Amino acid sequence: MKGQVWSLDFITSVLVFLVVLIPLFFVWNYVNIQNQQQILFDEVETLTLSISDSLIRTKGLPEDWNTSDVSSIGLSSEENVLNVTKVSYFLTMGNSEYNRTRAILTGGYDFFFNLTDINGTAHGTIGNKPQDRMTIPIERYCLYNERIAKLEFAMIV
Repeated sequence: MKGQVWSLDFITSVLVFLVVLIPLFFVWNYVNIQNQQQILFDEVETLTLSISDSLIRTKGLPEDWNTSDVSSIGLSSEENVLNVTKVSYFLTMGNSEYNRTRAILTGGYDFFFNLTDINGTAHGTIGNKPQDRMTIPIERYCLYNERIAKLEFAMIV
């Protein structure tokens, strides 16, 4: 009789332990996935800020780059003043050689680029903003063709 009571107590305690442990495992897994997504979002957000900053503040490499010899894309002729020729090269490259442009600019992430002046006149777009993927958008204001322009840049994960 004593052996039966002990095994019944043991089975009951194991069941109680499992009832507590199994939900704890699922909660731990959920928190871990959320943490990984937040880390990825933070890294891509930092990269997005860095790339958009580079586009409007640097001349690129080489400084007088064109579509055939560019190694680093920069669109400015001086800080926050976009060079019309470089923007034209960038739009041409982005629309005809998207994969190459993506590799140079983002290291492989998809991206979206849109340049409009303050009145809403479109000067060019590269890529699309998908609705089903995480998108980190940045808006920057600069001068383009001696007018205030809005540069939209988004990384797509």
